[in-house]
Amino acid sequence: MNVAIDAVVCLLLVSAAVVGLVTVEQSPPATPGRADAVADTLATTTAQVDYSLAPGVRELAASEEGPDVSDVPLDSPELDRTAHGSLAELLARATTATSGVDLADSGNRSAATPPRDAEVPPLTRTRATFRRDVADAVRARTGATVRIDATWRPYPGAPVGGAVGVGPKPPRDGVHAATLIVPTGVEPIPRSATWDFESLGAAVAERTVAVLVPAGPAKTTLRGNDPSASLLRHRYARLETAINGTDSAENVSIAAPLATEDTGAANERLADAIAPRVTADLRARYDTPTAAADAVSVSSVRIVVRTWSASAGAR
Repeated sequence: MNVAIDAVVCLLLVSAAVVGLVTVEQSPPATPGRADAVADTLATTTAQVDYSLAPGVRELAASEEGPDVSDVPLDSPELDRTAHGSLAELLARATTATSGVDLADSGNRSAATPPRDAEVPPLTRTRATFRRDVADAVRARTGATVRIDATWRPYPGAPVGGAVGVGPKPPRDGVHAATLIVPTGVEPIPRSATWDFESLGAAVAERTVAVLVPAGPAKTTLRGNDPSASLLRHRYARLETAINGTDSAENVSIAAPLATEDTGAANERLADAIAPRVTADLRARYDTPTAAADAVSVSSVRIVVRTWSASAGAR
């Protein structure tokens, strides 16, 4: 079995050093102990998740994009992967790795438009079993009266993002909460990019693409000649299609840089295409670039833990 963490799944949390960067935020007033205890469990308990890339191969085999992988057996050990990390890190990876893009009306909404809370459909199903198995691992260690929601959005209401929910819907009353912040592996927005909407939009777009397809791991993956390379090309193709599926900008093509595994250039083209739409969206939602920058969360996954008593859930 190939037990190396897939370079594409490693998208997100670049090294084990990230473990020390997971932070727990208490919601004022100080939350009761159980929510905090569950949050601490997520931050400190490590787990191993074994999963398969078979769903992605099945999706690619049914599509017209990329090379033919119909001859790859879905039970092939070549498709087996293993991920290690804290439960919080694994939740963050599952959230970003199954993120989607919906640019259909970005930049055309007014500030009064409600933020998008609904989950954006994932770009591909490559990480479907990873997401499910991470949720199972978390559920096994947190109990029945716990709800955990991991969310990644570059900013509130962004047309890009992912979410993973574990546990039943909480009751209306008697619910306590704690929050964890997990880095995505991209740098926070620098102060120099917050003076105007254009600079901010470009910085957010660049980091958004870096989370969806990090250039370094992607380059390594594309140099291979296995299903992982085909699945990554499929992911790039789906992202390109999502961007070109709107009328608000010229189409982008990343075929040339990908032909030479130049993922840096490919990502730059994607970010340049997304930037005007992100800029317009931020301008519509916020009065000033500073206010918009304060709301940007592209560099982190937010995990909210909600707990309640069994009697509260039975009401």
